[in-house]
Amino acid sequence: MQNKFLIEAFQTPENVASTLLPYFSELPKDPYVDSDVRFRSYARFSLSDKGDIVRLPHAPFMQSSEVNRVVGDIERHFEPMSDEMIDLAEFQHLLKSFASATGLEHSGANIDVHQIRVTCSASDTSAPAPEGIHQDGFRFVGIFCVQRKNIAGGFTQIFSSPVDQHPHLNTVLEPNQFIILDDQRYYHHISETLSSNRGEEGVRDVFVFTA
Repeated sequence: MQNKFLIEAFQTPENVASTLLPYFSELPKDPYVDSDVRFRSYARFSLSDKGDIVRLPHAPFMQSSEVNRVVGDIERHFEPMSDEMIDLAEFQHLLKSFASATGLEHSGANIDVHQIRVTCSASDTSAPAPEGIHQDGFRFVGIFCVQRKNIAGGFTQIFSSPVDQHPHLNTVLEPNQFIILDDQRYYHHISETLSSNRGEEGVRDVFVFTA
């Protein structure tokens, strides 16, 4: 008999988010979103059966239109993540935490990681998840919060189906909080964000892990 993974949430050491935060300031604009509020980079990793993590050659990212109604079936060419950041012990800690929590650490599986910044103003909202309530088309999805600065909204919501009216979970991820869910069991969404102080930009920085 084996238990089935559903959802896990945990807090990482305080220095993880603060160490990784500077690497978000130079993120390139996401070319697949028609606005200037979303910035993104991408990297791929493999797990050996010994638990070693190796960065794979850079490649386009694509999802089926069945799970992504906005940019599905399109090869998206994101800029690669910083090598310097990936080599940091704090980033390696996130990779290993995701692999351990999902039971993938000795499986030989691949992990994709997206580094994403979404900004907003007091008058214009931003949609961190423009595809709405969705699945990513993987086995597991993880979201790690690096920064929430001057924003209202941005709730992490988990649903049992894409037509649910009420989320199974509705929470705000704070810096150093990591949530991982079964992408084949649940649907997720991030609600719109709005700057909480007029005249000041709001910022939400996260890593999204899929495997």
